[in-house]
Amino acid sequence: MATSNAWYWWVLALVIIVAVVVLGQRGSDRDARLRQEGMAASGRVLAARQTGEWVNNNPRVELHLAVAGTSSTNYEVRLLTVIPQIHLPAVQPGKVLRLKVEPDDLDHVVIDEDWAH
Repeated sequence: MATSNAWYWWVLALVIIVAVVVLGQRGSDRDARLRQEGMAASGRVLAARQTGEWVNNNPRVELHLAVAGTSSTNYEVRLLTVIPQIHLPAVQPGKVLRLKVEPDDLDHVVIDEDWAH
């Protein structure tokens, strides 16, 4: 009589799903903390590109930003973020956005506009 290892695959699938959810939540917690404690800066949109991904019917876009207003010199950064469709005009090239920047990791920025929370 052969034994089945089907339970092993169900447990493995469950562990993977839990890991994805936990890691996703940690990223959003980090962004929320950055919005509260980060350095204020501004970012001029140099380019915006669709990634082809959608989250809750809103596009995930890659923004190329020129960041100013931090303690260091001005620099450029790329930001992958979900933008509500109604606010897509706010991220067109030339527009300026309020940002929060991680003091220890200047490449970690979040948009600090009212609609971005």
